[in-house]
Amino acid sequence: MLRNSPNRNLLIATGSLAVIAIAMSVCAHWLPRFPGDLNLTLLFQSIHSNTLLSFMKWVSYITAGWRSALLVIAGGLVVCWRLGKREAIMMIAAGLGSLLDSVLKIMVERPRPTPDLVQVWVVEQSSSFPSGHAFYAMIFLGLAVYFAFTYMHRSGLRTLLMVSLIILILLIGASRVYLGAHWPSDVLGGYLSGVVFLGIFIWLDRVSKRHNST
Repeated sequence: MLRNSPNRNLLIATGSLAVIAIAMSVCAHWLPRFPGDLNLTLLFQSIHSNTLLSFMKWVSYITAGWRSALLVIAGGLVVCWRLGKREAIMMIAAGLGSLLDSVLKIMVERPRPTPDLVQVWVVEQSSSFPSGHAFYAMIFLGLAVYFAFTYMHRSGLRTLLMVSLIILILLIGASRVYLGAHWPSDVLGGYLSGVVFLGIFIWLDRVSKRHNST
């Protein structure tokens, strides 16, 4: 029974976050930006240097377009080598799942930040909410963090890998705000939607492990 399952709390948490993500998406459909979005963006962009700008562009660049697909393939191969086919399929599925961001953008139809309000270093044509970069980072890199935590036995290497991935996840979202491609709430929405799907993948992994152990 589900009420006796050790994954019950995970499902409840994932469902609760899904409700919050839906509510946030509905609000984003009607509001071009949330209270505090403009001030936070301007404050962040006030920390300006050519080095920081180049770094933020690089972080954003490596997780866009064909580079993100290449990372998914590479991640799937590494996971297949270290863990197995089942986990590799989940990694690739997580990467492909990030494509659902395009559907969410079409449904919400929130406009991007404009040059009359903030400095726009990267011009994008699609809708703004949720951030596709943040969505991808949370689903794909978040699953990599989970696999490292669950399956790696060398604590030092595991900690280093997890911390590095978490920092990268945060930097990806920060870069989108700094470059003027998204409002902070777009990034938060991307992370939140990504966590929902990440929770589903974690639940599937736990159920699969439990099934295989019986």
